[in-house]
Amino acid sequence: MSSKGQIVIPLSIRKMFGLKTGEKLAVDVDNMEIKLIPKTVDITTLVGSVKPLFSKEEVRKKIRDDRDNWR
Repeated sequence: MSSKGQIVIPLSIRKMFGLKTGEKLAVDVDNMEIKLIPKTVDITTLVGSVKPLFSKEEVRKKIRDDRDNWR
């Protein structure tokens, strides 16, 4: 362990779990064991991170058109 409390996870273990540089890990202590658990992304944190392909009005118009032309 480094003076900053950092540890190195061996490459073989990183590959086994598909861990990549910068990935977040949660630390859990259970019965005097330290566990590192890969944090998954909460999808709600991604809201607004991608520019929409279509405006809301374009989507509404497409839905209306599809409903009108059904059958």
